[in-house]
Amino acid sequence: MTGDFAAATRVAGEVLGRSAIQGWRYAPFEDFVDGLFVTKPPELGLRLDEWVGQDSANALALLLRAQYDYDVGWARRGHDFSEKTAPERLTAFKADMARALAEVEAATRRDPGNPYSFYLKLRILRAHGYSPTFVEAFEDAIAAFPGYYPLYETALTALQPRWGGSIPDMRAFVEKYAGGATQFSPLRLLYLSLYRHALSAASVACEAAGGGRDKTAQCVAAFMKENVPPALEQSALSAVQLYDHADKYEFGVAIKDIVSDIMATPGADAYSGAVLELVAGGMHSDTQLNEQNPGHNDYVVDKLVALSWRDKGFYDNEATKLKEALADAAVATFPSEEEKNLALARIYERLSEAAVQQRQFVDEIAFEKAAVLLGVTWDEHYICHGYYVLKRYDDAVRACTQAIADAGGGYALYWRGEAYRLGRHPDQALEDLTKSADSEDYFAPYAAVDISMIDFDRGDNRAALNVLNKYAFLYDTNRTERSQVAVAYNNRCYAHMQLGELKPALDDCTRSLEYGSLPDAFRKQQELVKRLALPQKGL
Repeated sequence: MTGDFAAATRVAGEVLGRSAIQGWRYAPFEDFVDGLFVTKPPELGLRLDEWVGQDSANALALLLRAQYDYDVGWARRGHDFSEKTAPERLTAFKADMARALAEVEAATRRDPGNPYSFYLKLRILRAHGYSPTFVEAFEDAIAAFPGYYPLYETALTALQPRWGGSIPDMRAFVEKYAGGATQFSPLRLLYLSLYRHALSAASVACEAAGGGRDKTAQCVAAFMKENVPPALEQSALSAVQLYDHADKYEFGVAIKDIVSDIMATPGADAYSGAVLELVAGGMHSDTQLNEQNPGHNDYVVDKLVALSWRDKGFYDNEATKLKEALADAAVATFPSEEEKNLALARIYERLSEAAVQQRQFVDEIAFEKAAVLLGVTWDEHYICHGYYVLKRYDDAVRACTQAIADAGGGYALYWRGEAYRLGRHPDQALEDLTKSADSEDYFAPYAAVDISMIDFDRGDNRAALNVLNKYAFLYDTNRTERSQVAVAYNNRCYAHMQLGELKPALDDCTRSLEYGSLPDAFRKQQELVKRLALPQKGL
C-alpha cells in the first residue's frame, strides 16, 4: 500500500462490488483480504491508520484496519493455551482485539451490507468463547445473512471444549442449524466440521493425559466411540455427497481446510486416512500415488494426498502428487482466470517447500519463480532462501530485497540479513537481523543469536551480552524451540566467561545443558567448575 487511498478505495470497492455468497464463502472478497494480509509489516498498519485518519467514514478502510489488528493480535499472542502464554502477550492481545472490535463495529454501521464484517466480528469475539455477547452477534449476523456458512462455522468453533464449550453443545448446535437444512444445503457440511472438532477435542484431552503415540491413538478411539454415535458419524460422512450438487470449485475450497485439519490432528491417523479415502471417492478421484487414469482427479484431492505423504516424511511422493495436482488443475473449471492462477501458484509454492525438504534448492527457486509469475508473492522468500543456501549471497540479497518490496519483511528480511552476514557485510546484516528479532516472528530467536555472533566476531563481548539479555523470548520454551534455547544460554555463558563473570557463566552453561546436549556448553561448564574451584558432580 503506497498511500494512494483513493486508488485503494477504488480497488477494494471493485472487489466488493463483484463479490457474492457462493456456497461456503463470500467471494472474491475473502480471497482479496487473505492475500492482502498474508504478511503484516508495521508499515501496512501505518498506511491503514493514515487511510482511516483521512476518511473515517470509509467502511472498507475501517474493516481492513480491523482485520490487520485482528491478525497482528493473534500473531503477537500465539495459539497456545492461555496458561502457556506470557502475560504481557495476553495483555497486548486483549488491546488488539478491543481495537479491532471497535473498528469492525464502526465498519458495519457504515455498511451493513457486507457479510464479511459480521464474520470478522464473530472471529474477534470468539477469543472470549461462546459468551452472551457472541451469541447476540451471531444471531444478528445470521438474521442478516442466513446463508453465509462461515458464520455458523465460527460459532461451532467457539463451542469447542478448549474454548469452554463441549461435544454435546456442538452436537446440539449442528442439529439445530444443519439438521433442519435441506438435503444439499451448504450447512450440511457442518456435520463433517463437527467430526473434525470432535477429533481435535479428543486429541487435546488425550495428549494432556500423557503417553506415547500409540496410547494417544487408543485414547482418541475411545473418546470418539463415546462421544460420536454412529448416526452422527454417518451424517458427517454423508456431507461428502454435496460434491455432486454444488459448485465443484467452491466445494473443494471448503472441504480442503476441514480434511487438512483432520490430517494434522495428533492421534487421529486412522480417522484421517478413512476420511481422505471417503472424500476422494465422493469427489470421483483416487488416492493412489500414480493415478491409473491421469487427468481425472480433482486437484484438491491430489493436494490432500500430497499432504498425507508430507506428514509421513515422504517428500518425493509429495512432489509427485503435487505435479499431478498441477496437471489436474490445468483442466479444471474455475470461477475466473485469476482464481485458476491463484490455485496453480499455491501448488507451485507447495512444490517449492517440498524441494527444500529434499535439499533441491535449484528447484526451490524455480518453483517459487513460477508462483511469482502467476501473481503470488507472499512466499517469494523461498527464492532468496534458495540462493542463500547455494551461497550465492549477492543473488540472495537481490531476491530478498525484491520479496520485501513485494510482500513486506518477514522471512525475507531474516534471509537477507543472513546473506549479508555470511557475505561479510555486518553493518547491513545487523540492520536486517535487528528488525527481524524485534518483529518476534518465527526467525526472531535465530536473528537475535546471529546478532550476538556478529558482536562476538567483532570482539565486543559486552554488546553480545546486551543482545542476549535484551530478547527474553530466547529463554522461553513456549516461544522458542528447546534447541535454540540451549544455544542462547550457551552463547550467554560464553559472553559472561569472556567478561570474567564466571558464576553467571556457569549458571548459563548449566541451563544450556538442561535444554540440549551441546558439547561446547559441557566443555565450558567443566572448565568453569575448575576455575571456580567447585566440586564436580558425577556424570
